[in-house]
Amino acid sequence: MFNKFSIIILLQFISFLCFGANILHIPLPRSQFDISHSYYKDLLIMALTKAAHGREIPTLNAVYPMQQGRALKELIQGNKLDVFWLGTDKKREKELRAIKIPLEMGLMGFRKFIIRKDKLADFEKITTLKQLQKLVACQGTHWPDTQILHAADLQVLSSPVYENLFLQVNFGRCDYFPRGIHEGAAEITQRQKIYKDLMIYDNLILHYPFTVYFFVNKHNEQLAQWIEEGLNIAIADGSFEHHIKTHPLTAHVFPLKKWMNVPTIELNNPELSPNTDFKNAKYWIQSQQ
Repeated sequence: MFNKFSIIILLQFISFLCFGANILHIPLPRSQFDISHSYYKDLLIMALTKAAHGREIPTLNAVYPMQQGRALKELIQGNKLDVFWLGTDKKREKELRAIKIPLEMGLMGFRKFIIRKDKLADFEKITTLKQLQKLVACQGTHWPDTQILHAADLQVLSSPVYENLFLQVNFGRCDYFPRGIHEGAAEITQRQKIYKDLMIYDNLILHYPFTVYFFVNKHNEQLAQWIEEGLNIAIADGSFEHHIKTHPLTAHVFPLKKWMNVPTIELNNPELSPNTDFKNAKYWIQSQQ
């Protein structure tokens, strides 16, 4: 028979196996300009804290700078990474355990373009998908967006390295770099001394249902449930909303009404899992178009 002390020791051992001695490994920021890293890291800490229920909150240890392709392999294999925030698609949700709560309420699917300032007049003429198909977009090689754009017959020049995408549009190798409506302004501000010829084009939005989830290894169900419960608590008590409205990555997007009536080109997302409830206003911002 187990006594109380034996049960405590057993639970501590299980916790060690599941969470690596209360350490969770996450990637390092993609670059020195990557403020999205703190957005998702802080949200992860919030979720773990709110649903701890007396459990010791794991320490987050940022290890290795990883592009998405490498990060996916490490998560699938259960090596080096325990949790990461990634744009979702059917393949990722099959290979990994997705915590299916949009971490930016679907803002990632509302895209504004980073362009060269000398291309402004060309983009002022764009009102339809057919016109946009004549131009070339920059996208990350391993990002689900690349396949979404290809499915809409949009031309794409890809790179596996995040910072290289800014170089490509700056040098005119592509015409535009579609960024989440919350991302582009901060990215341009941070890089304005390097890329003085780049700007955000505010008069057109490209939209498709898309979001970022936390992902863990398929066998780490305990961690997935912990994060999921914590996110739901944060949504219910308002702290999730406070985070998205005050963090430097996303604060400038609010109030939403200031951009909801911008002309929008709608795309389908064939990479989205069919059971994704993107019409659920509890989790997803709704397009007004």
